[in-house]
Amino acid sequence: MAIPRPDHTRTPQDLEDVYSRLKHLNSKVRNLSSPRTHLHRTSKTSVADRPDTDVQNLSLEQMRDKLKVINQYLRKKLAPEVVAVAKETVTEEVPDQIMPEPDGMAPTLSEEKTTSISLPSAGEPQEKKAPERLGVGLDLGTAYLVASREVEGSRVFVKTERNAFLSVRADNATKELLEKLRIKYASLGNNMFVLGNLALNLANIFNREVQRSMSVGILNPSESESIPIIKLIVQNILWPARREGEICCFSIPANPIDRNQDTIYHRGVFEGILRTLGFHPIVIDEGYAVVLSELEYKDFTGIGVSCGGGMVNVCAAYRSVPVLSFSITRGGDWIDKSAATVLNIPVSQATTIKEQGMNLKSPKSREEEAIAIYYRNYIRYFLESMAQVFGNSKEPLQFRDPIDIVFAGGSSLVGNFLDVVKEELINVRLGFRVGEIKKSDEPFTSVTRGCLFHAINTEETNSYR
Repeated sequence: MAIPRPDHTRTPQDLEDVYSRLKHLNSKVRNLSSPRTHLHRTSKTSVADRPDTDVQNLSLEQMRDKLKVINQYLRKKLAPEVVAVAKETVTEEVPDQIMPEPDGMAPTLSEEKTTSISLPSAGEPQEKKAPERLGVGLDLGTAYLVASREVEGSRVFVKTERNAFLSVRADNATKELLEKLRIKYASLGNNMFVLGNLALNLANIFNREVQRSMSVGILNPSESESIPIIKLIVQNILWPARREGEICCFSIPANPIDRNQDTIYHRGVFEGILRTLGFHPIVIDEGYAVVLSELEYKDFTGIGVSCGGGMVNVCAAYRSVPVLSFSITRGGDWIDKSAATVLNIPVSQATTIKEQGMNLKSPKSREEEAIAIYYRNYIRYFLESMAQVFGNSKEPLQFRDPIDIVFAGGSSLVGNFLDVVKEELINVRLGFRVGEIKKSDEPFTSVTRGCLFHAINTEETNSYR
């Protein structure tokens, strides 16, 4: 159903009124651009360094042009987004507020996306809609959190939220401005934070670095607010449990081969968060989740590779039994940081350039070319790491048939990703016969669908009780 758009035509008197309000709003925006944390600006991008005359001396026609740009920007950023899916896609209204935390955190104006997709089927499709089964899937990604649950039989609703936040000035003027612009935020003690996608947008506007509650697949130890912020995002993205103790299966990274890191603390924190929300938590390796969501056609036999923001997770499975799982501590964040360093731009800007849509084999700017160079190096690195692990494994993959490899995750969404993988794979010996090399039809939701599939199966078999 089409959503009616508001009429953006303006009378001269309207423009005069907006002209006056915009001057007042400009003063508030300049205050917002000077939060408690130190800002790194350049002379070209700084807002606070611009004189007031930049706004006050604008003609009515110039003001009209600026308002047009602002309207287009806000309409694009505040409109509900929908992940493209092969089947019917629907948008579900999400409540504006969630239950406040005891410590006073109160986010507003959720922006999560909802889509309709399908899980692997357990048999022939039924004509009648089956009741939804218990179980929730949660992809705890470094860059995004993605939740899923089944409704009306085989249909699955998915909600996403960027795993990011940005500290802003904690005063009433800032709070009023954020509420007026419908930007969700959280209060924690004497600090205020903008959450989700708009944190990245504001970071770009003010030439700042976005803050992350997770780094390299696990909780970020350099951010003291990581746990309360991530708890808030998880609470906001999940549905209420359908019954006390409903299973929520969440993804964790496998042990990395190139870094000394464990997931014990990370796992324990999220188990505690989910229990307080009324769920029974179970975990699954991220790569194995890709196997469950993508390799049904091969009897769940093959290799699933999740290319996320913080890591690459790999799992080889035989008939749904994981044989070998590991991770590599390079991901989309490594690409963004590396490109930002050589380009001398903020990391958030490199992230935006990458996510706006580019092609690895035909970059259109100096920035895209730098990103493409690091992308190819990233692909070569994880393929060589895979070859090293499979070649040195005490239990080599001795399957009779060639093994299919399926790629998923947000970092695989870039244009010509699979072509570059195939080009680099020519120079790498994985130690087994490779069958089809493919990318998930829905790379962004692959992990959460695998988590949901595991949660539903566990609920039905009662194997966790």
